[in-house]
Amino acid sequence: MKYYKMKVAFLSDFFDSEIVGGAEKNDSVLINHLKTKFELDKVHTYNLDPLIDKYDFFIVSNFIRLSPACKEALIKRGNYIIYEHDHKYVASRNPAAYVNFKAPEDQIINKVFYQSALRVFVLSSVCKKVIEDNLALTNVHNIACSLWSKENLKLISILSTETQKKYDYGILNSTNGIKGTAIALDYCRNKSIVPRPIMSPSYPDFLKQMAECEKFLFFPQVLETFSRVCAEAKMLNCDVMTNSKMIGFFSEEYSSLKGIELINKISDNVDQALLSFEEIIIL
Repeated sequence: MKYYKMKVAFLSDFFDSEIVGGAEKNDSVLINHLKTKFELDKVHTYNLDPLIDKYDFFIVSNFIRLSPACKEALIKRGNYIIYEHDHKYVASRNPAAYVNFKAPEDQIINKVFYQSALRVFVLSSVCKKVIEDNLALTNVHNIACSLWSKENLKLISILSTETQKKYDYGILNSTNGIKGTAIALDYCRNKSIVPRPIMSPSYPDFLKQMAECEKFLFFPQVLETFSRVCAEAKMLNCDVMTNSKMIGFFSEEYSSLKGIELINKISDNVDQALLSFEEIIIL
């Protein structure tokens, strides 16, 4: 295993030890992989200023707390990539609010920051199209997946093959309004459905709850750049009932797969994605 002595800063507003979100789970897998290849530090965006000259390369994940001065410094250096999770090029962070996901020019933000990156990595085909349409970018690379560790994909595989279905419908029990739990509950009431709420701070328990459901109802209120939860549902042999145009995962052809076939495909995509990040850093 070749090790490169480049010093890499992985920038984010938060890391997985501080907040449990899809972006942070994604980042954790990438960080753990790149630590085997480079001298990599996790750096909070709001702490970058005094450290910026210490590093050879920067991976920019969520960056709401990155100062304008640090953005300008990175633009001048040009030695960074953006790992795009949630539409930080639109002021509302919701391109779904606009016709064909195309925001008015006065709602576009961070345009030069995206244009100046060596690559902008996105998670799905629809998000590649949307960001290109809004920013006229030519540096976008679609990795066509979210990132899971081999251990978690093995756990999903076991649950997929060994868990008995006990419930007809499950919904994500989230307090985050953009995840559409209230909409899903209204749908269930109108259809006389009694859903199983799926929620647990324990990831294995969360997956087990989902695996026990025949169908998963999910009605997000923003364009999901991928939607780990929808991919997990299908890997766990659940049918997903949603607005597929709002889900990045469903813009990928392989989203028609289910169970072990889908797990194997996502595992292959994760391997290729990690290699793509590694290769752009050493260019």
